[in-house]
Amino acid sequence: MKLTRQQILLGFLAVMGIFQAGNYVLNSMIQGPLDKLRNEQASLEKDIAKREKLLADGRVAGKKIELWQKKSLPADLETARSLYRNWSLNVIRQAKIQNATVDSGSPSTRYGLYRAMPFDVKARGTLAQLTTALFQFTSSDQLHEIKSLRLTPIAATGQFDITLRIEALMIPGTKRKTLNTGKANVLASSSVSDYSIIAKDNFFGIGISQLDPMKMTTLSAITVRNDEPVAWFTEQITGRVIKAGPNATFEAVALSGRIVQIDDDSATIETSGQQLRIAIGKSFAEGVVVPLKQTPVTK
Repeated sequence: MKLTRQQILLGFLAVMGIFQAGNYVLNSMIQGPLDKLRNEQASLEKDIAKREKLLADGRVAGKKIELWQKKSLPADLETARSLYRNWSLNVIRQAKIQNATVDSGSPSTRYGLYRAMPFDVKARGTLAQLTTALFQFTSSDQLHEIKSLRLTPIAATGQFDITLRIEALMIPGTKRKTLNTGKANVLASSSVSDYSIIAKDNFFGIGISQLDPMKMTTLSAITVRNDEPVAWFTEQITGRVIKAGPNATFEAVALSGRIVQIDDDSATIETSGQQLRIAIGKSFAEGVVVPLKQTPVTK
């Protein structure tokens, strides 16, 4: 039987139809669901990897939080404020910086995770003294940071008015009621003497006297005016004489303060939260610390 052209064409179309139908069945009933399963598997694997990363990050963050809590200020606000203020004043006094005051502001919450408490420090001292204080500050392993530092030279006396803004952090969950006393290993050298070059460089470019104002300011005389004793302080660096009576405030290059008591041969001043008794002819540097609980009675 000889097939006509029309029959051949119809047969070809029939074969094509069967092929298309098979292809449709393959895609819709086999390949489609298989691709869907593969996509779902890939999505699940991606989600699992993401969750595993979150868990790993959480473990790392947990360890960091534990470390931060060891360095944090105590969680109690007033305890943290009092302890850090006293600590910073002690660092300043050990460096022999004068006229130190430390004030703290209200803490601010950061990212809902921790609190940052600001401390403002004002003092007067030399670059060498400031370098010592900054060395002690940086060596302390606490969560604190100097946000700003301003130095204002006082003529050519070698003294500077120092203003510092410090921020210390409080991490929730910290159970300690004391400051961290550990040492930080962030400095290149563990010896403060290696940083003395900072003071020697004189980066302000002014003719700075190397004389110590504390040693060059003396109680030169005590006189009486209107039945009230008057203390005379002589600044050998500037040649200025400062005269002040009981309870009067004064400001010298070396330090500023208040006259607490004047006796026949000595005067007691209050400065930076402590009292110094200075004998006639002696300098501020030779003053003897008087315990606050033994506050003299003013004449």
